[in-house]
Amino acid sequence: MKIISFEGIEGVGKSTQINLLQSYLEKQDFTVDVLREPGSTTSAEHIREILLNKENDISKETELLLMFAARSDLINKRIHNNDSDFVLLDRYYDASIAYQGYGRGIPLDFIENLIKLIQCPKPDVSFLFDLSVEDSFSRKKLDVKDRIESSGNSFFERVKNGYLEIAKNQNERFHIIDATKEINEIHNIIKKVLEF
Repeated sequence: MKIISFEGIEGVGKSTQINLLQSYLEKQDFTVDVLREPGSTTSAEHIREILLNKENDISKETELLLMFAARSDLINKRIHNNDSDFVLLDRYYDASIAYQGYGRGIPLDFIENLIKLIQCPKPDVSFLFDLSVEDSFSRKKLDVKDRIESSGNSFFERVKNGYLEIAKNQNERFHIIDATKEINEIHNIIKKVLEF
């Protein structure tokens, strides 16, 4: 099993590329499991509702711990013992480093300890879709913003810059993709990285 994670702020095109890659891999007769964070188990989907509901006034620490509760459930129920050829993750633990670490200001070493505590398997490859905050939200201008999406531009600038720092520090598995490129061009870049 190979784990491939797709990272980036809102509106960068992760879901589109995950769907294209899933279709491509399945046409090559590979088995593929697509998972999202937070979510993809019954308990994690309930946690997702709490995290994204704008009516919930929760602290940054509560947000982080809920993310890891959902992640722990996902790992135990959907990643460990997964017999698919590929697991495609719409965000994974790097998102907590970017969002709750760089974005909310929670110490990075505390987040790293949580990653170790729940024994997060490391992705084989991670793609970071890089796009300006303004462009990312202009793509989603017709969508209703959830609780996290309502955190403001300065928050998302910190998240975006945090992601770039993570990718720089983990360059053996991260590939930064210019999300302004055409959809098919990005898909071809991903295929080339994966050597298909």
